[in-house]
Amino acid sequence: MKIFCRPSGKKLMPLEREIMIVKKIKCKKTSKTKARQISDLVDYIRQPHGVDCAEKIEHSGSRNFLAARHESQRMEMIALATESIHSRMPVSHYVFSWKSHEQPTAGQVDELVDIFLDELGLEGCQTVYGLHWNTENYHVHIAVNRMHPVTLKVIDPNNGFDIEAAHKVVARVEHRQGWVSEANARYRVDEAGQVVPRPRKNALKPKQAALDVECATGEKSAQRVAQERGHEIIATAKNWEELHANLAAVGLRFERKGSGAIIFVGDVAVKASSVDRAFSLGNLQKRLGDFKAGGYTDERPSIKPEPVSPINQKLWREYHAECAAMKAEKATTEPDEATAALKQMKKRHKEKQATLHEHFREYPRCILNIARHFLKLQQQEDLRQLRRRMSKMKSTRRLRFEDWLRKRGKDYQANRWRYRSALEALPENFRGAPTVLATPTREPHVAYAAYMRQILKDVPDTTPDRLNASIALQMRKAGFTREVVEDTLFQYAPQTWSEPIERDWRRYAQRTTACAFGMEGDIRLARGLVTKANQQQAEKEKAETRPRPQGEAPVVPEYEEAKDAIQQQAPRMRMR
Repeated sequence: MKIFCRPSGKKLMPLEREIMIVKKIKCKKTSKTKARQISDLVDYIRQPHGVDCAEKIEHSGSRNFLAARHESQRMEMIALATESIHSRMPVSHYVFSWKSHEQPTAGQVDELVDIFLDELGLEGCQTVYGLHWNTENYHVHIAVNRMHPVTLKVIDPNNGFDIEAAHKVVARVEHRQGWVSEANARYRVDEAGQVVPRPRKNALKPKQAALDVECATGEKSAQRVAQERGHEIIATAKNWEELHANLAAVGLRFERKGSGAIIFVGDVAVKASSVDRAFSLGNLQKRLGDFKAGGYTDERPSIKPEPVSPINQKLWREYHAECAAMKAEKATTEPDEATAALKQMKKRHKEKQATLHEHFREYPRCILNIARHFLKLQQQEDLRQLRRRMSKMKSTRRLRFEDWLRKRGKDYQANRWRYRSALEALPENFRGAPTVLATPTREPHVAYAAYMRQILKDVPDTTPDRLNASIALQMRKAGFTREVVEDTLFQYAPQTWSEPIERDWRRYAQRTTACAFGMEGDIRLARGLVTKANQQQAEKEKAETRPRPQGEAPVVPEYEEAKDAIQQQAPRMRMR
């Protein structure tokens, strides 16, 4: 069924820009063997344990295998990776993620994998990938064996700078598939089709590790505090005495350590170069002369924790107080049984090491060294197993702020924290959930067709995903319920693709509708209200500053309102 409807004259705004993100999952130290790690990774990507594969994976595939079955490909990858002697783990794990309202097709995922292998120089390497939808964002996992099956050499993509190459993959995929890139993306594709770097803004912000801590705890990192309090002081200091005096006034300390320098934020040390590259000891000595120590007091001032965002500040204070009480209780309690067992085990290990040579007196020295080596391995495994049991027994682990909110049933506040960057950009009086009091004036399918025609008229090159997401948002704004919008997308969204696509359209409609009626939809509607308010304010200021013709009486707002009210109440008369 095709829909035809005359579009309205109102201009519609497309949904917020989306961007793909890429992340490399680092291989953590573990007691698992290389074969076990690869087996678990490949199974997680294509056949997750404990859940139905079809309930989590939308699409999966592989490259450069001799076998066709998943189990055989897994053994083939393990066999080839085991041949690597110099690389501890030749299998690398990457994740590409889309925005919550973007749902890539199977063909787009296959194309992404081909571009990824081409950009990183891994075309002939074994690759396993799977598109997962179990989170709010569609994401694809890629496991690639960097050991080439022909040359038997481990490839180092882009000479070790594989993340930079992965960002180039993002730029190429965005260009090929129509995703719109953010302004702060690292690369873009120019008119000639070449991947070129984007000009970067020298924005002062903490490193990624510090940002991760802030996202987890909601508390300003020591690096951010050092930047906010000390950056201007260090940048404008004329000598070392002035630098030390002004830093001490704001509770910071600048000290030398080895060949570098650190800034103390309370008891936490921060590398001076992480605050700003210009603040390394070498650069500062070029500007201020040889380093001179400051006359700080022995007692370091304590700095009170500060929330990193104005969003959910009251709840953050409750969360911080609870974490502080838990930490204090943990510090005052006596060592538990697990800690005592750890001390006893270490004591037994030392006694065993001290008496080992008595059992090998009659043997050569080399035999004693071999015995010491295997004893060390056994004791390390015993300690590892005990620590693992201890970590499971600990119940005082600090929750992430978002998890703490969700545990208390505050999902709305948790979503506000997740989208805090977008909310902070809005005026304070627009940060709440916008209420839509409109009543639908036409049928859902008619509204769908009208919004589709208008959006395509305003943004002709929009992708089907962005088109349906924008239509869902406009239908919410028009007063349609969530169930009506979902049913409408389920019926008519497949027609927005030029070719038939096999996918779960009910799930597609549910996820697109959830985005429009969720926090992203709230933010988008709030931005529209802010834009409308700014336009009205600009028109009002323009009308007030417009010169009046000679002889025209000035406009008095109170008089105009009273006149309009009188005209509305006056009886209507009709000429005969």
